[in-house]
Amino acid sequence: MTLVEVLVASVILGVGVAGLMFAATLGMRNQQQAELRITACFLATGKLGEIEAVGPHTYSLTRPTTGNETLGDAAYKWTAQIVEQTEGELFRVTVMVDWHGSGGSGSVAFETLLNDYEAAVAELFDEQQREGAIDANRPSTGR
Repeated sequence: MTLVEVLVASVILGVGVAGLMFAATLGMRNQQQAELRITACFLATGKLGEIEAVGPHTYSLTRPTTGNETLGDAAYKWTAQIVEQTEGELFRVTVMVDWHGSGGSGSVAFETLLNDYEAAVAELFDEQQREGAIDANRPSTGR
């Protein structure tokens, strides 16, 4: 084997190793970004579930619609937007989560429609009770 062959083999081996190192670094960076995105998705779906459990109307009146969470080395900021629709007791609920961390930054947004018929019935009952149409201490006779 000549000196030229050894040099060419070394260059080829060096380029191959450099390519493998770049691919490994890129893979690790993508994994960090995916973990941040997955955490943001879990946070957003958790907030959507909380809004659904409480009811969108009640949630918008009694709970905060923005907040901050620090999970690991990333800071997450979430915002819930609840907009009543014109038809029925339907609410458009959007939860947005932004994050900044050592693995990068980004955002996710989830949107759904939720009904809140129970809140409408409770409001109607309260309104009738205020007007004196219903005696809260007397059970309904169904007539």
